[in-house]
Amino acid sequence: MTEQAKPTGKGGTMPWIMLLALVAAGQAAPVIDDVALERGFVAGLARPEADALHGKRATKALEAAEGKTVDFPAVAAPVPPDYESVCRGVVVIGSVDFCPDCQETHMGAVSSGWIASSEGHVVTNHHVLADKTAGELGVMTFDGTVYPVLEVLAADREGDAAILRIDPGGAALSALPLSAGVRTGNNIRVVGHPDGRFYSLTEGIVSRVFVEPTSDERGTRTWLTVTADYGGGSSGAPVLNEAGEVVGMVSSTAALLADAVEGAESGAADVQMVFRDCASVETIGGLFRRRE
Repeated sequence: MTEQAKPTGKGGTMPWIMLLALVAAGQAAPVIDDVALERGFVAGLARPEADALHGKRATKALEAAEGKTVDFPAVAAPVPPDYESVCRGVVVIGSVDFCPDCQETHMGAVSSGWIASSEGHVVTNHHVLADKTAGELGVMTFDGTVYPVLEVLAADREGDAAILRIDPGGAALSALPLSAGVRTGNNIRVVGHPDGRFYSLTEGIVSRVFVEPTSDERGTRTWLTVTADYGGGSSGAPVLNEAGEVVGMVSSTAALLADAVEGAESGAADVQMVFRDCASVETIGGLFRRRE
């Protein structure tokens, strides 16, 4: 790390270096620089004044927030469904860890999330915040601004959803609105950060809407299965309809394997299909109280 980011407002930082190159060819298009984004995240969160939650505090905060709901501001209007507009509502969620061997601070695990309100409500998976070994946790927006995670406001362990808070310090955050619902066969898109490949866009359809029993008072949770690709690092990424509204959130994958040959270990050739299961808008919406 060669340069500290300069703070702007409460908790935020300006990009460490230029993070998005603009290609002027008719209409400017964003080009993602993964190395610069990672460096900017580390520089922004390594500031001593950041005061971010770390893994142990975050897991305790999750437990305290279980079953709570958040006073949610007026729902934002749908954003234009183009790539760059959607990306402005998608965030990187990660941690930083100090390495005693090289005496440097590095980025830890990378996950995804999305902005639900301009006031600093960020939605991600419950399991993203459940790592006790994680270092200080931060959120980075599409322009490279980094904010410490200050608190966990609401959590649903069985629905794999949580709402955390950052302080935008007057910055104009671009929020993604919730959809009223989704049907099997609807076209969807996912924007996330698989394997640290920031702001990857994939497309597909909703292949199934289903319910699973739970042990709490709700009795069941609604889930979606989608065909859009995603992988490790995409946890918490929004699943979006064609209007740019959130219809779900990436949660997990499960591979269906063919019957293994006796005495042989399962391998890639045995994978018949992969189920990509996502938290539903019903689960996410259950964490919010609508503000009049």
